[in-house]
Amino acid sequence: MLTPPPANADKSSWRSWAKAVRRELVTPASNRRVAAALRAWPGYQRARRVLVYLAFGSEVDLTPLLSDPNKTFYLTRTVDKPQRDLTIHRLEPGRLERHRLEYLQPSATAAQVAPMTIELALVPGLLFDQRGGRLGYGLGYFDRLLPRLAVGTARVGVTLEALIVGRLPTGPLDAVMTHLATEDGVREVAKASREKKPHAP
Repeated sequence: MLTPPPANADKSSWRSWAKAVRRELVTPASNRRVAAALRAWPGYQRARRVLVYLAFGSEVDLTPLLSDPNKTFYLTRTVDKPQRDLTIHRLEPGRLERHRLEYLQPSATAAQVAPMTIELALVPGLLFDQRGGRLGYGLGYFDRLLPRLAVGTARVGVTLEALIVGRLPTGPLDAVMTHLATEDGVREVAKASREKKPHAP
């Protein structure tokens, strides 16, 4: 596996490393292990209204979860203008369309769902750290969405163990995960409070 950047590296260096590692390590078998770890976690078992994502590129694929009969699953839709934002909609496989970047999302006519009604959020990311810090693609969509969830809602970063590092260069506006889900299980890393933010390095 590639050598990670030094601890003081900038976000761009960490993103480049994470993309290369993820392309190498994410496989159908690892996807199944992460899904199995989530299914075994009591927090997932209790939740009925679950925000998920449809894997884009080399993201961990959560498709194995979508057959769970006791859940209602939701997806985000990207709103690029007038501001960069995410809206939430029920996952309806027959009503998906492709964003200009080629990932699938709910159609423009799909009814919106209030973020406060989501009981569990499964969140993609390029890289996470042991405090729950998350590194995405740099546009801040999830950083703006996740604080709008109800206080106490678990925010679970979905990744592989190899993509969890000691500390990332996060700032006060970066959303913090409360849990991390990997092929080895689900663990708590921060309390589920919208006020909980990482400290700037």
